[in-house]
Amino acid sequence: MADTTIFAPSRQANAPRDGKLVVAFICTHNSCRSQIAEAIAEHYQASDRRYAEFRFVSAGTDIADSINPDAVRVLRDSRGIDMVGRGQSPKTIGQIPTPDVAISMGCGVRCPFIGRPFDANWELDDPTGGTDEDFLRCIERIDSLVQHIPELYGRPSA
Repeated sequence: MADTTIFAPSRQANAPRDGKLVVAFICTHNSCRSQIAEAIAEHYQASDRRYAEFRFVSAGTDIADSINPDAVRVLRDSRGIDMVGRGQSPKTIGQIPTPDVAISMGCGVRCPFIGRPFDANWELDDPTGGTDEDFLRCIERIDSLVQHIPELYGRPSA
């Protein structure tokens, strides 16, 4: 898989009133990969000041009824991050703030149109229906990519 994380970010002048840049993780159903990315990014935000300038959200265009239970279980058991306990649920594009940074999880044939170009496509394989090892590989890859968000999309230091 090619590393697709190095794209020039496009900025929009629509950051929330708190001044944070909205990073949206987008996947068609918003039930697995995008939810994992949101949870991991917010987990880092709680302990790493490099993430303080961001607001992390996830959404989809054809959302599922709930977060994938295997994703919930494996992320909780492997990282101690409980997506359901944190209040995460599938959301549509219209339910999140307009993103300053839009990241596609890699939706197979075609990514959903969200009204603007994506800043990156992480081209992640969907572990749904796979083994716990498939979920763990996906979680590790997402974690690795989330760690680059501050350097790729953060505001330049003064």
